[in-house]
Amino acid sequence: MVQAIENLTALTTRLVTSEPHAQLAGWDRLVVDVLDARPVAGFADLLSRHAGERLEVAAPSRLVAGLAPGTVIRLRARLAGGRAMAEKQPPPGMFVTEPPR
Repeated sequence: MVQAIENLTALTTRLVTSEPHAQLAGWDRLVVDVLDARPVAGFADLLSRHAGERLEVAAPSRLVAGLAPGTVIRLRARLAGGRAMAEKQPPPGMFVTEPPR
């Protein structure tokens, strides 16, 4: 059995597309451009390598409902099962959106 690595990375992203996730009920599949990525103290950083790239991120639907393409999203995400996943219950101030300009 392979043990999962506790990991978390702070991402600043720009939303490209969003749709309901095909395999995870209550989650959306976001395609984002990663504008910035930073390690989170106390956790392995497995997503910073995607800074400057396009990335798929699963996010709770309740957090991203109605967001328009171009929205900047600041969130923390982990690599789980080969996919990037936003925190299900982010602490206050750890999931912030800015409307497109």
